[in-house]
This record gives sequence, structure tokens and C-alpha cells, in this order.
Amino acid sequence: MDLRNSETLFLPALIIVFLLILFFYLFKSLKQFVRYWILIYKLPTGHGRQFFFGHAGRLFMKRPEEGFNMAREWSQKAPPVYTMFLGPASVFVAVIGPVELEQVIGSMKHMEKSKGYHFLHRWLEQGLLTSSGSKWQKRRKILTPAFHFSILLDFVDTFNSETNKFLNQIESKYLNQPVNIVPLISDFTLLTMSETSMGTRLEEHQEGLKYKNAIASLGSILYYRIISPWLWHNAIFDLTSFRKQEYSAVKTLHNFTNQIIKKRSENFKTFNEEFGNSFIKRKHPLLDVLLNAFVKNKDNIDEQGIREEVNTFMFEGHDTTAMCLNFTTMLLACHREIQEEVYQEIVSILGPDLNNLPSYSDLQQLHLLERCIKEGLRLYPPVPLIARKASEDIETKYGIIPKDAYVFTHVYDVHRNPDHWPDPDTFDPSRHLPENSKGRHPFSYIPFSAGPRNCIGQRFAMLEMKSFFCGVLRKFILQPVDTPETITLCQDMIIRSRDGIRVKFELRNK
Repeated sequence: MDLRNSETLFLPALIIVFLLILFFYLFKSLKQFVRYWILIYKLPTGHGRQFFFGHAGRLFMKRPEEGFNMAREWSQKAPPVYTMFLGPASVFVAVIGPVELEQVIGSMKHMEKSKGYHFLHRWLEQGLLTSSGSKWQKRRKILTPAFHFSILLDFVDTFNSETNKFLNQIESKYLNQPVNIVPLISDFTLLTMSETSMGTRLEEHQEGLKYKNAIASLGSILYYRIISPWLWHNAIFDLTSFRKQEYSAVKTLHNFTNQIIKKRSENFKTFNEEFGNSFIKRKHPLLDVLLNAFVKNKDNIDEQGIREEVNTFMFEGHDTTAMCLNFTTMLLACHREIQEEVYQEIVSILGPDLNNLPSYSDLQQLHLLERCIKEGLRLYPPVPLIARKASEDIETKYGIIPKDAYVFTHVYDVHRNPDHWPDPDTFDPSRHLPENSKGRHPFSYIPFSAGPRNCIGQRFAMLEMKSFFCGVLRKFILQPVDTPETITLCQDMIIRSRDGIRVKFELRNK
């Protein structure tokens, strides 16, 4: 046999095989691409399909409050599943029906966050909020013990102590006059989060102010980046003035949390999760859990991982809770009868004397207060968006959401759906009575998200807010200045009132 002829035949055959394989994969990819867009265009759309830049074109140059209102108008006219086009080849599927929402976030299937979270990576990197897969599972396992009820027992003293500082500040500086409570309550939650979960007392008010201003700056950048598809790619975004602002804000935020880590790391000693006399494992604050995992087993978490989680929880643990306190304070001020009922409930358990500080057990008994907080969370859910990437097709009665689609829900719309919440704009804590909640779909109320990726710190937040109101309502009568009708809502990473929230504090016992 002529070897030269064999070599001559082998090369063309190899090329043909390669081309066939390439054609097969290209055809398969093209087939998937075509199928994806066919399914997308079969789904209903919100406010019609817009040319080229889609809905982003209508949001272009709109201020955050204008964009918020426009998106709410689209949602009110749309079915429970609809599409929003934010560019010539970028589409998001909005899901606001609880049945369909459960399909998206109620199982372990669709765990990966959508690409909008990528804009936070330079700040939060791959922390619990933004990570997915095995990394998320490992971090969740490490961090869950930091929110065990046994550690929350120890935190109640700090909640009470910081509440008293807030009360003294109001009495000494802001009594009987309209005051914007947003920065004051934000200080309260920032100090509380640092002292409890981070085990570090903040001394310099100025550093906390820089931290909050940096978050506000990043929130503004995030809003304009989301509504501007041409800024989605870092290569283009980095050429704009936004990049300089982002760099400065991220540097401030990282410096702030790095100082917290450094301070807590000094003289840190490792510990074992030993059982005490009560046969309950001793629990430790979040930052201690992270440091302990790093020192004892660097395979679980490294120094960058500690920074990721401290950045994540300092933001989520203070800013979201602060906004809930702000809005609920306003609502109680606007509903004097309900405010007095809550006051009577608190006094029936603690008495009127502010020296009688609530214990963990006392806080658990404040059922009306808890319903008021829940109703505040319904009307003004601090975390506005939950967004995932579909890991497989999701079949709904409105059409098939294809695999790899980016799916999001706007929690504000879910919570004000009249099919599940009659007279949805009214503050009515009785909605959350057991008898009134019976039969309501569990995914019609998701202030702390739901499913496997629900908020790990929701019990922490509820205890902190109850402690706050125990102090405030026993000392002050809340008088309304701003109301739900006068505030202007906007959103970045969380829902905010554009011009703050003003309330008047009057001494209850003069």
C-alpha cells in the first residue's frame, strides 16, 4: 500500500470530520437560538414591543422616580408573566404572579442570579448575594449558624442600647419639629449591625457618613447603568465618568469594611462549636464565624471571601432594615389609632417605664407590632427585585419561559396585586392575622425573598425592628408630616423616598 496516498486521503477525511462536527454544533446552537427567541416572542409583553432599545428607550434620561412610576404602570397593565426588552438583543421576563413566581424561586433549580447582579461585582464580588453554585452553598452553610436564635438572644441587649441612643438624640435635638428620620435611622442600623454581627463598635460618625454616601452613589450609578444597555459592558462603561465615581465609592466602602475586619482580627482566638450545659452549640457573631473558618480551614474561605461577606452583610444588614423602619414609622404616624393599639400592647408586656428593656421572650409576644412591621414590608419592600437565570424551560399558562432567560420579579408589584391584596394601597396590619392569611398563596408575600435563597437574616431584622419600636412608642407619640401620598418613591438597590421621610416626635409623658 502506498503510504503517501494514505496520508493524502487521511488529511481531507480529517478536515471533513472536523467540518461535520463544527456544523453539528453550529446547527445545534442556531437551533437553540431560534427556539429561544420564538418562545420569547410568544410570551406577552409589557406596554408593547419597542423598537431597537426596547423599554430602555422609554426609560432613557428618566430620573429614578420617573422610571419607577413608569415600570409600575407597565406592570399594572400586564399579565402575571410578561417580557421587557432593554436592548436590541436583551430581554427580561417579568414574573409577578405568585404561582409562576414559586416555579422560579421556590426550588433549587433556578439558583443563579441574573446578569444585573454583575454590576455589583466590583463592590460585593462573589458574596452570598451574588454567588451561585457550590460557592453559594458552602458560604450559606458557614454563615447560617451566625443567625441562630441563641446568638440573637445576646444581640437584644445591643438593640436596646442603640435604641436608647436614638431616643436620646431625638429628645435632645429634634423634639416637636419635623425631622427627616432617614439618616438618623440609618445610623442606628449601621451601628447595630457593626456591633452585633461584626462584633465591632464604630467610633467615628464621619466614617459611617462616608460609607452611606458611597452606597447612595453606587445606587445611582446602578440605576442609570441598568436603563442604558450600552453601559452594560465594562469596556464601554469604564470609558465614562461613571467609572471614576464607581471607583471612588467602592474604595470608600472597602476601606470601611477592611477596618472592621482588621479591628476584629486583632487578638482573635479560634473556637470550637462546643456543646454547653444546655446541649445547644455555642454560637458566635458572623465575622467571628468567618475568621474562625479562615484560620482553621482555609479551604472553606480565604481573606477575599471574608471581605465579600462583610461587604454584603454590612450593606444588606443595615440599609434594608433602615428603610423598613423609616416607612413603618411613617405609617404608624399616619394611623394614630393603630399606633395607640401597638403602644398598649407594648405597655401590657413591658410597662410604660423605659428602664424595663424588652427581652427576647418579650419581643416574641408583640404580635400586633409584628403585623404592623409585616404590613410596612408589604407596602414598601426594601429589596425591590429578585432576579434569576432560568436553568431549564419553565412552563406557565402564559407561555414557556425558555432556558437561559433572565427572569425577574418586582416585589412591589407582587405585594400590591389586588387579586391577592384587596384595597392594596391601604395600611391594614390585620391582613397578617392567621385567619386572614389562610388560603393566601405563600409567594404573594416575599419581603425576604423565598425558597432556598431567602434572606438569612430575617429573624435578626425583625427582632431589631421590634426593639426599636418598643423604645420609640413608649417615649414618643408619632405625628405625621410626610404621608404615603406626599412622598416620591424611587429605587436603586433598594426602594427609597426621594426626599426622605419626615415625622414629628412628641413626648408621650410630659
